[in-house]
Amino acid sequence: MKAACLNSIGAPLALEEVPEPTLERDEVLVETRACGICRTDIHIQDGLAYVPRLPHIPGHEPAGLVCAVGAQVGSPQIGDRVVPHLFLTCGECIYCRTGRDAQCSRGRGIIGVTTGGGFAEYFKAPARNLLLLPDEVPFEAGGLVSCAVVTAVRAYRRAQVQLADPVLVLGVGGIGQILIQLLKHAGARVAALSRSQASLQIAARLGAELCLQAGAEAIPEIIQFADGEGVACAVECVGLGTTMALAAKCTRRGGRIVVVGEEAEFPAVDTIQIAQRELEIVGSRNGSKQDAQDALRWMASGVIQPPIAERVPLDRINDGLDMVRHGRVHGRVVVKVRGD
Repeated sequence: MKAACLNSIGAPLALEEVPEPTLERDEVLVETRACGICRTDIHIQDGLAYVPRLPHIPGHEPAGLVCAVGAQVGSPQIGDRVVPHLFLTCGECIYCRTGRDAQCSRGRGIIGVTTGGGFAEYFKAPARNLLLLPDEVPFEAGGLVSCAVVTAVRAYRRAQVQLADPVLVLGVGGIGQILIQLLKHAGARVAALSRSQASLQIAARLGAELCLQAGAEAIPEIIQFADGEGVACAVECVGLGTTMALAAKCTRRGGRIVVVGEEAEFPAVDTIQIAQRELEIVGSRNGSKQDAQDALRWMASGVIQPPIAERVPLDRINDGLDMVRHGRVHGRVVVKVRGD
């Protein structure tokens, strides 16, 4: 099969002929139709946060058709449209038992991150990790459930937003855009901050009531928007020290900051602010299987419509990665592996 392989850290992916994955008795082989490109793919390429065994086939937002099943698999069946839940969990630890699959203490890997993924004509997954993709959701959008969409759903739930709460979304890339849709569906009042004017135009179309260029000069307008007290919650999708400091300054006393963005930086928020203003700082990662099921339901009903900015074939995977790396797109980039 054709696959885009990472052979050394910092190198471009190489399109190669490699063997198809070999199935265990509880595993399923999926013919990849589409796979999203995520900033985590850039981190993997750069050796940041995740360093898989090389050579490695990335791609953790795939969707496709079941084409073979192991001897013990009853469901899904050949021909089913599927997307994976990424985390290869034990199913038994306290985190698995309480719906926090991404925190599994005995996890065996993450599909496309530490194990082979969807930048290939086929990928494999345990049967229990595969979710049926509704007919209403096309493959190119369905694959985004595995990371961008389920991450937004998880962050939305971690935010604990109430009706009419003022909420700040800081960073309006793929996850931020999905968050705006969820927050508006919940009846929140949404402000959006971004360095990109094009992303802010998308945020406005999605329902954000206040759209501003990121920077200290935006703080007074956000506080005024939020009844003069600051937002009830700021969802930080960038992960920089400066953006964390900005989020803290915009959040009201007793408010919450949900941290989604991941970069190798230290939050520029002093403990005096955290203690005296009783700020809550909450981390939010990928979601649970239930989050993913709910995400698919919201997508099928039209509540979530992930903006897709570019589509590239597998042999142009490095062009797609460069678009994401350099911020030349305002939405998700999807690799079209086979026709939809």
